[in-house]
Amino acid sequence: MLIGYWTLTRSSFKSTFIAGLVLYAIGALSFWPSSVLLSYPGFFISNFLIASGLACLEVAGNPFIALAGPLHLSESRLNFSQGIQAVGSVLSPILARQVLFKGLDETSLFNVQWCYLTVAFFVIALAVVFYYVPLSEAPDDVLEATSQQALCDVGLEATAELPFLWGHVAARTALMVIGVTTMAIYVGAQETVSYFFSPVSQSLQPNMDPFWVQAIAHAVFALGRFLASLVTFLGLPPRYVLLACSAGAFITSLLSFLLPPGKGTLASFILVSFFESAIFPTLFAITLRNQGARTKLTSAALVAALAGGALFPGVAYGACHAHPTNQRYSLLVVAILFGVSLIMPGWLCGGMKYWVDPVRPRRAGSSDSERSPSDGATSPDGKREMSHIEEHGTHETAEVVAAHSI
Repeated sequence: MLIGYWTLTRSSFKSTFIAGLVLYAIGALSFWPSSVLLSYPGFFISNFLIASGLACLEVAGNPFIALAGPLHLSESRLNFSQGIQAVGSVLSPILARQVLFKGLDETSLFNVQWCYLTVAFFVIALAVVFYYVPLSEAPDDVLEATSQQALCDVGLEATAELPFLWGHVAARTALMVIGVTTMAIYVGAQETVSYFFSPVSQSLQPNMDPFWVQAIAHAVFALGRFLASLVTFLGLPPRYVLLACSAGAFITSLLSFLLPPGKGTLASFILVSFFESAIFPTLFAITLRNQGARTKLTSAALVAALAGGALFPGVAYGACHAHPTNQRYSLLVVAILFGVSLIMPGWLCGGMKYWVDPVRPRRAGSSDSERSPSDGATSPDGKREMSHIEEHGTHETAEVVAAHSI
């Protein structure tokens, strides 16, 4: 909320990308002295700076991908790009264990130093590339105008309110608050699974190496995101993807806790990673939809909500500490979190579906009688849907260019 949002709102996507990469490079470079001195505080600060740079990149990168293209494919693009990240999560531990850090101990960090240094130089080079590459921008007034038009096309208003307790709350605000809260809960569940993966998998199948079991889980995690990208590209409403993934993660985590140890329970535990995979990008894109001038604020709030991953593993640790003979009690916390996260897709499948469902362009030969605004198919005048960046590009500012030029 401090660096990423401030830079994005006062400058541009490009500046925010560069700021995040510079922070990342500073953190990677600062690892060298901390490794030479064997300083844990230095290592902690280095990782904090790296995480700050990554968070800054997330604040700008996710909305940029969601906005740069046809709006009805925002969830598809974000799932695909996050799928590339998931492929990295498959390869990087294997590369680290088998090549880079093989035979490493606490007094020999030479290979790690060079790894961090190489990453730092690569990130700096990437920042230079971003400096020279022209990128489209999306000013707040353009985002607001496009959002109002999209809502008008389905018979809604940007100022629409929902009943809440004894008063009313703006629909945009409700979507942002519930989306951010769900994001914190989801990331808490995901990081709890990641943190306790080795002891849980070992308790389920002691004769299998937890490292390779987790590698399989990372692979199905990547597969889940690519599949979500495909089905949303083909036209399945993203709220159904969110509902299916949340429900699947809840069921498989609960079964992994309740069933006796064995291969079937281990398979159920691996499937938790499959179902949780598409929740982050789908939830992110859904929450950004039709936020208008608050799109960048919503993005920063969603990234800040990732701090849930720092809270809930501690709760799960407390549950395991109370039952030291059964590490699977961490999965009880995971199941509860995924169960609570079902509130969001359940709410979206009700009255909010017209607010978050993508308005898909009309197919050739279709008529207004065949597709109406109420089913989220097209606008009343049959106008082709365009991206936030593209639709008002020729009217608002010379800096806003057609989305397909990206």
